[in-house]
Formats: sequence, C-alpha cells, structure tokens
Amino acid sequence: MYYPYFRGKQFDLLALTTLLASGRLSKKIVPIIDPVKNSTTLKKFLIEVQKNEHPFYIVQNPQAGDFLTFSGAEYLTSLAAPKALVIDQPIETFQDSCQLFIVERAAPVLESDWQSNQVPVLISEEFRLLQKVTGPKILSQDLYTRLPKAEFYQECPDELFSTAHLTFPKKGFVGFSDFSIDSRIYYEQSYPSKFLSLHLVYFEQETLRIHHFLATEEGASQKEQFFELMENIIHWEKQLCAGETTLGLDLLLKAFSADKFPGMGVMRKAAVMHHMELMSRYLDKKSEASWSHKR
Repeated sequence: MYYPYFRGKQFDLLALTTLLASGRLSKKIVPIIDPVKNSTTLKKFLIEVQKNEHPFYIVQNPQAGDFLTFSGAEYLTSLAAPKALVIDQPIETFQDSCQLFIVERAAPVLESDWQSNQVPVLISEEFRLLQKVTGPKILSQDLYTRLPKAEFYQECPDELFSTAHLTFPKKGFVGFSDFSIDSRIYYEQSYPSKFLSLHLVYFEQETLRIHHFLATEEGASQKEQFFELMENIIHWEKQLCAGETTLGLDLLLKAFSADKFPGMGVMRKAAVMHHMELMSRYLDKKSEASWSHKR
C-alpha cells in the first residue's frame, strides 16, 4: 500500500533496520531501496528485512553511487530480493525480469510497449504517462519542501505534507509512494547551515502535516541549538504522536535527558523512524477497522 523510496543513505537504512528489529514497521509499508553505497549498513538492513520476511524492493539498476560498475551490477543481481528496475530504456528490451518498474524520465516510458504489462509501476501523476502505461500503478510524489537554508523554514514552519493515503484509491492507484523526509533529487550531503533543524510529521485528524523545528540562537553551539529544538519539540510531543511516543522521538528525548547532542545523522534517523512508525500505526489501524467492518 505505502512504498516509501529511500536512496540507501546510511541513517535511512539504520532507521528502517531499527524499526524492523523492534517490530514497529507495518508490513503494509514496502520500502523501495535505491542503493548508493556498498556499505555494511546496507548488508545489515538486507539481513534484518529478510529475517523478518518483510516486503521490500531493491533497485537493480541504480542511477548513482557505488553500484555503477560491472561488479556492482553483478552483486545486486545476485541478491535474493524482489527487484525493481528504473525505466531507462524501453521495457521490452530489459534482459532481467523484475517485480516493480520505476518511472523517472518520460522518454523511455513513452517509447515502451505496455500492452501486456502486469508489473506494478511507480509513476508520477502525469497525464500523458498515465494514459500510456498499463498495469497496476503506484502514485509517486515528491512531498518534502527542501529549501537551500534551514532558516528559510521560518517563513512556513508548519505545512501540509500529504493526503495521498486518503486519495490514492479514488485516483485509480494501488498504492502511494514518497521520499519520506527527503526530495526526489539525490544529493550526497545537505546544504551547510548555521542553524540546526528537525522536520517531524504528525497527523491532524487523518491529514499528514509536517512541522519544521528550527533553532534560532545564532552563534550557539550545535548542542545548545539541539536543546533549543528539543524544548520546542517537548511542547509539541502530544500532537506529534497522539500521546504515544514513537521510537524515533524517544531516541531524541533520551539524548536530551542525557544532556547529549546525538549528531545530525541520528537526528535524521529519528525523523525517518518517527515518520515510518506513525504511518505504520495509521495503516494498521485502518486495516483493522476495514476488517472489522467486513465481518
């Protein structure tokens, strides 16, 4: 149902691995991993996701990163994992089979023969593509507002994040996808900023919103800025998780209680964990309600 797309960054994979190990990731969430680093973190994720028999996809032909070599391609092909292919050529010319197609560019999609396709397709809401493509479609959206500098979030500290979980069936899609707390554009590092920020989603009734927590003390150390953020987050805690804390939020609260700055990587990990756990709760609750109604 929900297919979050991850570029295989270290702390994103750590977030997913931690949730899997703790049983906090719903099986209605099917991560798509676009591997960019041939790292021990990736290998640990693969071990954990397969141990838990959790559904996922791994992109067999990533468009950036460590696997753009013959040996890298061989390694990805050898993995006993459900494969996804980015459509970078007409689909009938692919030699390898896959369980998911990913649309990134229009040209090879429009050049493909879709008449007999039954493979699910991750695709944006673009009319000419939707008219051309046949088979089950998963809605792909780039939802996160990525600004050049953290301080720019002062202009809009709270905004709508997504209603796709409410609307995708009415639009004819079998599922929905986004890039979590990230954008479609791949980048190795974020823009440098003199202010720390933390971006946390929350539900307002059934609408998913995002709040951009931003430090404001110019010249303060990262630890001081983290504490400023956390004091604000504590005031938001009930709204952020409806009274039941998430593992991601708990990770930040424990660092705050221990008088420690956990590092920006851990902050990223916590934000992704928080997002995935909230979505897990929502989707499982909706599924239970639907099952009860059918009975």
